[in-house]
Amino acid sequence: MQQFFKDISQIKGITCRENVPLAPLTTMKVGGKARCFITPSTIGALERVLRFLHRHQISFKVLGNGSNLIVEDEGVGVVLSLSLLKGIYRSKCDSVYVEAGCSLPGFLKWCIKNGYTGLESLVGIPGSLGGAISMNAGANDVSIGNFVKELCITTADGSYWLKADENTFHYRAGSIPPGGLVSAVRFRIRKEGEAQCVQKGIVAADALVPSHGSLVRDNIRQAMKKRLSTQPLGQASAGCIFKNPLPECSAWSLIASCGLQGFRMRDAQVSPKHANFIVNLGQASSHDVLSLIGLIKKRVWENTGVVLKEEVVVWRHEEEFWQK
Repeated sequence: MQQFFKDISQIKGITCRENVPLAPLTTMKVGGKARCFITPSTIGALERVLRFLHRHQISFKVLGNGSNLIVEDEGVGVVLSLSLLKGIYRSKCDSVYVEAGCSLPGFLKWCIKNGYTGLESLVGIPGSLGGAISMNAGANDVSIGNFVKELCITTADGSYWLKADENTFHYRAGSIPPGGLVSAVRFRIRKEGEAQCVQKGIVAADALVPSHGSLVRDNIRQAMKKRLSTQPLGQASAGCIFKNPLPECSAWSLIASCGLQGFRMRDAQVSPKHANFIVNLGQASSHDVLSLIGLIKKRVWENTGVVLKEEVVVWRHEEEFWQK
């Protein structure tokens, strides 16, 4: 292990730390340590890290803002943090370039400052852009994937741009090529002459639209007010735990129908405010959270015949890496 840390620490443009606690870096606030925590400062540095890991056949996990994630208490091996990749700028080709480590709240602030409407419904989602793209995050019938023009895919062989089409994004999922990860995105901007729909109160669902920052801010405030009234945003959680089985069949209604809203397993609780959220009341472990997830799935299946599928990602312990 010491030789591994020595070799990887020599890669230009990265920082590498050992035994980094992951619970404080996740919105659920549970989980163990990362044996090796790597932070590249540029996409070029990310390419060099991926090349090194691929050459040594070492698996890794990618951390954005730590939402939609549960880390097992025993910890994991190698984690790549994209927290320094957060550049945003308007390009000349009717698009906005955003790096994967930028937070969704940070991008919405940019939209307010620069006057672009379209993504206000995503307010309250604390994740990074890369994570949001990978799972096609959405709310109130607005999905982030619909706005994507191109994806920058970074692999051990370098980076390239991939044009998004109707097959790239699905419900709470993105089709990312095997062996690659999303390092940046270009969002489509509707041309000035095509933006008249905003004046009529119609927001395009496939592009950012030039608007006034004050209007964008008002839209965000209204969307946040609605979220605060229906979701436990002030508590530690990973967001929605399960995918909706069907558009007309919500996971929260199935869970609530089984009498589980407010049900508690030690400090892991099904939120009394929204049954598709599990909140950490303070001292929950990942074992508590995962046990509660298993109980919910069992009860819903027994009572309704519906199999719930997790929307949240679980990072499992990697025993073989820790023994090296």
